[in-house]
Amino acid sequence: MTDVHPAPAVEDATVAEVTAATNEIALEDKSAEHVHGPDCDHDHEHDHEQQQALAGQRHDYDLLEVNGTKDKTTDPLVKKYFEAKELFAKANERLDQIPEGTDAELIEKHKDEIVSVTKDLMQAFLLDDKACLMNQRILKLAEQYEAYVQANNPEGTSTATADSEEEGAEQQTTVYTRDSVIFVIMILWSGGQYEHCIQTLTFAIQEFEPLKGRLLELRANCYMALRNFKACNDDFEEALTIEPVNVENHSTLGNIFYVTHQAQDALHHFKEFVAVAHPDSRTLPNAYYALSILTLLSAPSNATKKKSNQALKQAAALKEAQEYFKKAQEADVRFKELYGVMTGYNDIKRTAIQAFQIRTATRSGLISTDPTAALLEASELLKKSFKNPGISSCANCGRPDNVANQGRSQELKPKPLIKCNKCNKVAYCSRPCQIAHWNATHKNACKK
Repeated sequence: MTDVHPAPAVEDATVAEVTAATNEIALEDKSAEHVHGPDCDHDHEHDHEQQQALAGQRHDYDLLEVNGTKDKTTDPLVKKYFEAKELFAKANERLDQIPEGTDAELIEKHKDEIVSVTKDLMQAFLLDDKACLMNQRILKLAEQYEAYVQANNPEGTSTATADSEEEGAEQQTTVYTRDSVIFVIMILWSGGQYEHCIQTLTFAIQEFEPLKGRLLELRANCYMALRNFKACNDDFEEALTIEPVNVENHSTLGNIFYVTHQAQDALHHFKEFVAVAHPDSRTLPNAYYALSILTLLSAPSNATKKKSNQALKQAAALKEAQEYFKKAQEADVRFKELYGVMTGYNDIKRTAIQAFQIRTATRSGLISTDPTAALLEASELLKKSFKNPGISSCANCGRPDNVANQGRSQELKPKPLIKCNKCNKVAYCSRPCQIAHWNATHKNACKK
């Protein structure tokens, strides 16, 4: 992972510059949850009921209110989400009472309200970014808050000095507070400017130690959006060492390792997750479905003798896989009780159902009640389809596709990963990644 020097990150992304740039960005509401954070292109005109309706379309937790089951779960993530949502909504109501503008007299008159609303909005964003919808009034508040910081130099203000990119120009000094930096992160995050967001998050991680775990999660999601899975995994792993209580990070890591065909790492993180996850976790069904597949995948092949070690291990793996699948179905039922809908058919759930609900016809034409033969067949098929991680993703950054495919027409055949032509065992998304990995480790392991 490449570290970014902190001072330029702040200088490159001051609140004034970011808000000015973001005013030109079309913010979109995706009407579905995803790792990128909330984007919205609607002009809300401070219509908070509309904001809440849009939020209801965006996140499963809002279905709890629709279904009348919000109080039937003690899931701490549900509690945190609604705390953030309520805090954000109330701050927006107070924001409506602050006139727009950045002239000195207005800022001085309303400085207490500007500071208070900014503090609550940033706290809500740090609690749960999915509960916070960006709008144009919040962007204008960012300008007002920066004007306040520059004029009043409040307690907690710091400065960062950076060299200007223009030749011969003097050094530039940026004045900032914790909330002004978090405001920049929120704006960049909401606008999908993940590369710039990573720069500012890197600075914030170095500056604000008490927020490090949460900021690492945000940066990990930025890396995920950019498909830099190695850096993403590193940040989630570090976040877990700082705040082990955030067990959903195990679930996220399990999904990333599963998608990049790293079965053992995926198995480890999903097991860590289900061991301590809240029984109402919205990601629990997926984790159990994944564990059923990964455990089935681990069943030894060619166990010919019934009581041999291989046969015993095979039988144990099949039994454990079936137990995981049963737990997945039970978690699915609980999910429907709470949210009023079943979990979606993603690749993991679809694969698990295909593997565990298959039945084999006997010679007499009857359906066998013993699933062993069918499960062993499914296990072998999974082993063939679960590709070598070194070939299915970049050995340096973990990206699963060639960077040259970005912006490439869908009508054109995608460019494959770049394989090492010496050993043919690893592949890369780009030439720079190939060079970096060669110099770091591969030159010592490659078959020459």
